[in-house]
Amino acid sequence: MHHAYVEESIPVLKSYLAKLEKVHLQSHPELEEIHRLFAEGAAALTVHMKKEELVLFPYIQSMVKAKREGIPLPEAHFGAIENPIQMMEDDHKAEGARFARISNLTQAYEIPNDACATFRVAYQMLEEFENDLRTHIHLENNILFPMAMAMFAELKG
Repeated sequence: MHHAYVEESIPVLKSYLAKLEKVHLQSHPELEEIHRLFAEGAAALTVHMKKEELVLFPYIQSMVKAKREGIPLPEAHFGAIENPIQMMEDDHKAEGARFARISNLTQAYEIPNDACATFRVAYQMLEEFENDLRTHIHLENNILFPMAMAMFAELKG
C-alpha cells in the first residue's frame, strides 16, 4: 500500500513543485531547494522500494515459509539478513533527514499568505507524503526488521 501511494504521488508532486518553482521562485526562493530535495528523494525512494520488493521482502517471505513448513532456509546471496536491513535503515535515515529539511524549508508546511491553489495542494501533499514515509519507516525499522532478524537467527540456529 505504501509503495503504491509513493509511486502515484511522486509524479504529481514533482509536477506541482516544478510549476511552483517556475511561477513563484521570485517571492519564494526556497522552492528551488524544496523541488530539488523532493526530486532526489523520489529517485532514492524508487530505488529503495525496488530493493525491498526484489530482494528483502521475498527473502522474508521465504523465511516465513521455511519456518511454517519446517524446511531449511535457502542461502541468501547477501549473507545475513542484517546486511540488506542495514542498507534499508541507512536509506530510511537519509530520507528522514531529507524530509526534515523540506519540512524546515516549508516552515512545517505552513501555507504562505500569497499561496495559490497549487501551492496549497502541493504543501498539503508534501506533508501527507512525509507523514506516510515516517509511518513506513517506523513500521519497518521497529516492527518488521527486528522480527525478520529474530526469525533469521532462529532459523539459522
